Amino acid sequence: MIDYHCHLLPGIDDGPAAMDESMEMAAALHQAGFRTIYCTPHLLKGHYDVDNKGVLSALSDLRKRLSDERIDLDILPGREYYLDEFLGHYLKHPMLMGKTKYIMVEIPNYAPASYVKEACFRIKCGGFIPMIAHPERCRLFAANHKHKPSFFSFGAKRKISEATAKKIELISYLKNIGCAFQGNLGSFYAIYGPDVQRTANYLKDHKIYTHYGTDAHSLKSINLIAKRAKDEKRKLKIEA
Repeated sequence: MIDYHCHLLPGIDDGPAAMDESMEMAAALHQAGFRTIYCTPHLLKGHYDVDNKGVLSALSDLRKRLSDERIDLDILPGREYYLDEFLGHYLKHPMLMGKTKYIMVEIPNYAPASYVKEACFRIKCGGFIPMIAHPERCRLFAANHKHKPSFFSFGAKRKISEATAKKIELISYLKNIGCAFQGNLGSFYAIYGPDVQRTANYLKDHKIYTHYGTDAHSLKSINLIAKRAKDEKRKLKIEA
């Protein structure tokens, strides 16, 4: 399995502080069945702004430890860029996800849809592909929780609210220009709450997601995802 979103590198952001913690996480990811991990530390000016050289250095050190301890994980570079007014500056020298053209972007809840469209369009014009990190956790994509039907009624002839229409239009635009969408595995197990879970299921049902990741920041978060996944499998077996 491939984890497209993980905060595995030590001392870079709000993930593990030390190498030993990273190694514990790596061992747990391997045990859970992952073999390729994209290391995507935050890039948020004033909070988490280690430069690309620092990220690559941490990646190299972790690769060496994994090799020394014979943990078969292929770890690849990446960043989780925060979509704010500093994004354009950082993307003058972007760190892509491995050898792909993907640039992972986190959309803050306060971002206007028009700004999201413009930023993603500019990334595309630069020859790259925006990968929207965990859209299910962003208000711009939040499902309408008052009604059972999904708000993604593309082509439906039923009456919808203006807010719902804007959400549909935003996702349609991002899909049409070729953006990718990364879902957090924990979202499907209600780790971020029932509202996020509901939106995640809607996005999945309507084939919006293109990639998945743990978004793990600690050993605890990996173990929680693994436990919920195991419980869900057991539950499905019982129901079957």
